[in-house]
Amino acid sequence: MAGLSFLICLLTLWCYDWSKRDWLGIEAIKSMKSYEGGNRAARLFAWLMQKGDTVAMVALSIKFDPFITMVYLRHGAFNGMSRRDWRIFLASFLISNAYWILACYMGISLVEWLWQALRGFWA
Repeated sequence: MAGLSFLICLLTLWCYDWSKRDWLGIEAIKSMKSYEGGNRAARLFAWLMQKGDTVAMVALSIKFDPFITMVYLRHGAFNGMSRRDWRIFLASFLISNAYWILACYMGISLVEWLWQALRGFWA
């Protein structure tokens, strides 16, 4: 799945640059940096985005995917990928996949623990 995720993000990026249109609202995500409304989660997200590129990369990698993370953090728009952009893309790919691997592992472990607890309760 990680390999497929990598290919899908890369193909989406190429289509995004080729179309030269912001059809995913990346600019809306960039505007969240200055959010001051009443939604606590959105305010937390805005605060994280203001803490610098590294914090933004981790937050975006967990919340979204490597494509959106790289497009958000790259300089300029629709201009391909520089060395810096490739580093961001690959780091985001690793962070997001590690997060989902951990989340799935924890979910499966929780279900297994509950199963064992219930099985011991009924035995």
